[in-house]
Amino acid sequence: MENIQDYLRADQDFDFDHPAVAGLCRQLTEGCGSDIEKAVRLFYYVRDNCHYNMYATTGDRNAYHSSAILASGQGWCLQKAILLASLARGAGIPSRLILVSIRNHKSPPEAVEAMGDNLFFPHAYNHLFLNGKWVKAAATFDREICERIQVPTVEFDGEHDAILSSLDLNGQPYIEYVKEYGYFAYLPWDFILENAYKVYGDLCRNWFKND
Repeated sequence: MENIQDYLRADQDFDFDHPAVAGLCRQLTEGCGSDIEKAVRLFYYVRDNCHYNMYATTGDRNAYHSSAILASGQGWCLQKAILLASLARGAGIPSRLILVSIRNHKSPPEAVEAMGDNLFFPHAYNHLFLNGKWVKAAATFDREICERIQVPTVEFDGEHDAILSSLDLNGQPYIEYVKEYGYFAYLPWDFILENAYKVYGDLCRNWFKND
């Protein structure tokens, strides 16, 4: 049976007890009257203030602590999802990671060439437990990126699932959700590495190298 307390714990990655993370959480949620209001504020902070950078992929485990992600001000989808989960837990909102594989039909050509495909694994986003139900929240791409590549910016109201759109603003294919790997109360590092190697082979050595 699911234990909701599992999604409220701090650990080395969800280190919301770190002074910088705890301070930001207090600052962002000050005056909020509900968990939904808190979640919405936290979502928009991560979406737009932690800038998306697909080249932040690394094998350095320290780079996946929410305190390190906050300090860097950027990250790829997994790092952004960790930061949002950590802030949510710090605000008393149960949060977990969702891992999936997606096809991004608007992937930069250099990214497709490097990977040999437009399939991305892992793509990570969040589940937030609000008003007695789990709500999906993908704070992946900041507004600046979305406007530049002409795709819908994900908007979150705390009540409805908010994930990446299947179509861009011109009605052309954008994101295709291919496979869901499950929900995680912690960062499943070994699981990610194992499955990334299954998808990409030795190319992973360049992405997850320990710099």
